Amino acid sequence: MIDIELIEAPSNLGLKPPCPGVEPGTRRAPEALIHSGLAAMPGIQLHRRIEAPVYSPDESRPVNIRNLEKIAMYSRRLAAAIGTAVRNTRFPLVIGGDCSILIGVGLALSELGTYGLLFVDGHTDFFLPEQSATGGAAGMDLALVTGFGPDALTDIEGHKPYFRPENVLLLGNRDSDLRPTRAIPGPKQAGMDYWDLDSLRTHQTLPIVRTRIAALANRPVDGFWIHLDVDALEDSIMPAVDSRQPGGFSWDEMAGIVKTALASGRAVGMEITIFDPDRDSDGSLASVLCENIVHWFGV
Repeated sequence: MIDIELIEAPSNLGLKPPCPGVEPGTRRAPEALIHSGLAAMPGIQLHRRIEAPVYSPDESRPVNIRNLEKIAMYSRRLAAAIGTAVRNTRFPLVIGGDCSILIGVGLALSELGTYGLLFVDGHTDFFLPEQSATGGAAGMDLALVTGFGPDALTDIEGHKPYFRPENVLLLGNRDSDLRPTRAIPGPKQAGMDYWDLDSLRTHQTLPIVRTRIAALANRPVDGFWIHLDVDALEDSIMPAVDSRQPGGFSWDEMAGIVKTALASGRAVGMEITIFDPDRDSDGSLASVLCENIVHWFGV
């Protein structure tokens, strides 16, 4: 059984307000999953919470990234907790929060060695601030952690890039037709192992997943991190996300991805992002998500 350190990362700093005067609800995701029983999952050796700075819509930002300075500050704090867990050979299971928490993950791992990234997301999140219509770092996180974007977030403590593009496996996005005018290369052109959802389905999802995760695990890295944005799931089974779009993975497909990654023995930690309890009025989606997380870890 994996020795898990459960880390709550209740940050919503990387998102735009869903409507004027309303905070994004992802800050409450850790509490909702804990309420559904996640903290009682076997294998959890330690449980901690890293409080995030107070959210601001930050409409007067000089750079088109909301809460940039707060995200940098929070990334350092989150990195300290994740780094301690990995050094102590525990498996950090980080519950966000929005996708900007990946910056703290990348900073932590870049301070420890060279790591790969399994990026499972309904969106590529590979854009610069000037391409963004929202100013949300949660829509730029893959670019930021691979060294594209302002140094204030890409080069914290001089560790740019946190993940080298050639050590990234990107699976399952379905926003290919929504990409704005390119200011940086696409993920594949940048050197990533890139499989959008259509490509996976064309070539049979799980066989390709097994092959590509094996290739990532065999790269000259110290291990790899699993980023899982729940908007990679089929919209009809996981509508409690900030940016909905049709399609996505089934629960069985997602289980195949995560279980394959864990079975490789090379995954050093995992984060789960973008679940929004404000869009789950009766708590049923939190319960199903919790049940599946437990299933992924084989307990």
